[in-house]
Amino acid sequence: MKHHALKFCLPALFIISFFIQPDKLSSQWVEQNSTTSFYLTSLYFFNENTGLIGTASPLPIINGITGGEIIRTTNGGTNWQRVLLDSNLRVRSFYFFDQNTGFAIGGSYISTGKLIKTTNGGLNWFTVIDVNIPPQYSHFYNMYFADTFTGYLSNFNGVYKTINGGTNWERVLNVNENVAEILSFKKLHFFDINTGIFLSDSGKIYKTNDAGNNWQINYVNYLTAFRDIAFIDNATGFAVGLQGKIYKTTNQGNSWQEISLGTSESFYSLSFTNTMTGYLTKDKGVLKTSDGGLSWQSVLQQNNDTLYASSFINSDIGYVSGTKGRIFKTTTGGVLGINIIGGEVPKEFSLNLNYPNPFNPTTNIKFAIPKAAFVRLAVYDMLGREVESLVNQQLTPGTYEVNWNAAKFSSGIYLYKLVTNDFQMVKKMSLIK
Repeated sequence: MKHHALKFCLPALFIISFFIQPDKLSSQWVEQNSTTSFYLTSLYFFNENTGLIGTASPLPIINGITGGEIIRTTNGGTNWQRVLLDSNLRVRSFYFFDQNTGFAIGGSYISTGKLIKTTNGGLNWFTVIDVNIPPQYSHFYNMYFADTFTGYLSNFNGVYKTINGGTNWERVLNVNENVAEILSFKKLHFFDINTGIFLSDSGKIYKTNDAGNNWQINYVNYLTAFRDIAFIDNATGFAVGLQGKIYKTTNQGNSWQEISLGTSESFYSLSFTNTMTGYLTKDKGVLKTSDGGLSWQSVLQQNNDTLYASSFINSDIGYVSGTKGRIFKTTTGGVLGINIIGGEVPKEFSLNLNYPNPFNPTTNIKFAIPKAAFVRLAVYDMLGREVESLVNQQLTPGTYEVNWNAAKFSSGIYLYKLVTNDFQMVKKMSLIK
């Protein structure tokens, strides 16, 4: 009798639980407590454990504080400690020579530009440049050193150069930007002392071949506001910007081709861990490529957040951060063991019984989607509580298989549910230890 009662009540209980379950983050990304409500605009990790976050107040005044701060972790993001608070430093980026010596780059909303330096891994900071020259809009954005002595620093009006390791700077590129763009980023990338690229918010890509003495414009699109640039080798690279714009070059930036990813969501930070694997932060999430930028898939969806920054230790371990003090960490490359199997496009949606079943401690779940869709596959306990998110991303048509390792869970009946815009199905499986 009890068995029949449970069989009758379980579907109803499970359905009700889906109406009251909050939207949960995929388990391949773990949210950490940054201890701040500021925007997390820049990230830099020396290794898996030690890293820095640069922040910026989202409004001129928030909780009585303007500007930004630098916070630091030594245990992989479990705990963060504020090491600097500065009313004139909204941190735009970091640049480090090694685990001790580096710079934080930024400034105020309008006129103040600040460049600060650390020689002990970010514990303490001292000022290198502190300027307030309105209406020049002198705040800084990005830095790139071609060697120990020769470096380049971008600000609202162009590019500066140092030949003594950052002690003194001289402007080598002067550009006139629209004042309405002062809150934006301008990025640099150098291949060597002589050859480098500068991205402008006015939709221009500049290049120098003579150590910054002369700059030519190699691309112009006034509808694009560039945000980041990354190269996977000496010739092939990508530039990304607002409104879903991504551009590719295969000749070291001499020419660029726009690529459509089918979205108008803005892109902000681009990180490649090797020639094949890269991560792109954007409005509402993160995209990943595993084929050198030929295709991209969603690996994190955050509908109420913009993710501005990223820092990856390797192809598996990385961090992304953005609005409202939100930071997320992955140790699985953003995905959990999903593989596409078979070469034919399925005729319909399906969710197979897991195998083996019963199982201990791993089992495989196979499903099929006949068209491109955002797919969510999650595991629940008998009370309808989510215990593991296996898939939470955009997928192309195909048949997929996911492995679930339940080593950390106790014996019992578990439910797994597949959801797309056009399909949903629930099945049961038994873990016996």
